[in-house]
Amino acid sequence: MVGRAHIARRRVFAASVLALLWALGCGQQIELPEQPDEVLPIPKPGTYNLLSVWTVPSPSDLAVSGLYVFVIEENHRLGVYSSTRLYPFTPSMVSEFEGLQKPVQVTVTKRDSLFVIVADSADMTCKIYYWLGGEPLYTFTDSLWRRFDGLAADPSLTIYVSDAARDTIQAYDRWGNRQHVVSDYGTGSGYVIDPRGIAYSSSRMLIVADEGKNWVQRLEPKQSNVAAILEPIGIEEDLLSRPHDVAADPNGEFVFVADTGHDQVLKFLTTGSFEDTVYSHAKIPLEPPVDQPAFICALDSLVFLSDSTNDRIVLLQLAVQ
Repeated sequence: MVGRAHIARRRVFAASVLALLWALGCGQQIELPEQPDEVLPIPKPGTYNLLSVWTVPSPSDLAVSGLYVFVIEENHRLGVYSSTRLYPFTPSMVSEFEGLQKPVQVTVTKRDSLFVIVADSADMTCKIYYWLGGEPLYTFTDSLWRRFDGLAADPSLTIYVSDAARDTIQAYDRWGNRQHVVSDYGTGSGYVIDPRGIAYSSSRMLIVADEGKNWVQRLEPKQSNVAAILEPIGIEEDLLSRPHDVAADPNGEFVFVADTGHDQVLKFLTTGSFEDTVYSHAKIPLEPPVDQPAFICALDSLVFLSDSTNDRIVLLQLAVQ
């Protein structure tokens, strides 16, 4: 009888506790986590998706190497940001790049250290810096230059300048001594009309946005008017429209093209085969969209796209399994 009474008392106690808990909770609103309006699609491996949007004042040309992205901002300064962040973060050890007046093109190359080369249209010079900024290591000019439309450098610090006003791509040594003409005016492969953005590929080719012919060419950088691959990218009718910039991935496998007239960024194998659409109005839902994309750079699975009109850099990432 004692055991049964004890069990009964425990049941009464438990019921009392439940009643008390119910009373305490009665009338109180329980907030549940907000549910998304729609189920977000799972990124499909092998395609590019929107990763992040950086707010940066009027960005134009940009270059990336390893952990750092170098961005021309408002045509008067060079910004430096971590390539691994989802927001624009400037490392504390980077100083101002001094002596710039109106920078319009930037490129980077790695030799014994990382070097940053900037084309300045105010005094028509190219300025070479260490990646940490400060004063330029050296500066050079060429009396033949009329404008800067593209800039690239290889690991030996050979510097390549495209000048669309003269339909010329010229090579210089690290001290600014004029070397050979890589390409000049002509309608065939190896020759250019209105050359714009250029990029040095680790596959030892100079990639050129041959805007006047709606082509992208892969040139032999140590020779004159010689195509490394005879058939240009874009030789098919209406594949490209006014390509303004190009980028190469660090491994030399891919070529990225700012297909400005078609409002898109495309990816090709270095051999020329089409690989993927990186950005288009239909593929990447941005508001407002990026119109007439003109400046890009690429690093591994990331593509950085400048949008000067909307003060932003769009980061697009290749989805992998």
